[in-house]
Amino acid sequence: MNTHVAVSSPPGRTSALVRRMGANSFDAFLLVAVWVAAAAPIAIAFAVAHKLQSSALQTLLGAYFPLVGFAYFGRAWVRSGQTFGMRAWRLSLRAARGRLSVTRAAVRYVLALAWWGALIEGFALAFQGDYRIATLPLALFGTAYLWIFFDPEAQALHDRLSGTRVLFIPKSPGAGEKPRADQGES
Repeated sequence: MNTHVAVSSPPGRTSALVRRMGANSFDAFLLVAVWVAAAAPIAIAFAVAHKLQSSALQTLLGAYFPLVGFAYFGRAWVRSGQTFGMRAWRLSLRAARGRLSVTRAAVRYVLALAWWGALIEGFALAFQGDYRIATLPLALFGTAYLWIFFDPEAQALHDRLSGTRVLFIPKSPGAGEKPRADQGES
């Protein structure tokens, strides 16, 4: 567990947004791997019992994947305050007041899932040529994250609504320094 003191945000709101998007991208790749591993037993069971239709599998996975996603994010947030992506980008999630509960983590997850779902839906509509309709879900996603530029503590909308804060963890003194040759054994 990281014991460094965290500050509210890295210097500059643009940096806060870039760090969050970096951590989100990192976690998205990991989440796809987790989904593949979690879906494999179900897909194999459906393949063995080939009598079931693929629409049933799609329905099952449509409900299952968000639960698996929360198992990844919720466990990491409640346990250490950091997913692997957040750790790589030196970010930490904390409750605005008190301890980060599973309920608070679930609220944050559902809100963030809604914003990302809006982004995906907006892109899908845009690719279909429904540009005017696509602006609404894209604006919803944009508002959630661009909130960082207007929030006094550079927090995203889902953090404000869920009572959480994403904090920047500065490098500890001496971190990243390579040992010098003259510091070896005497």
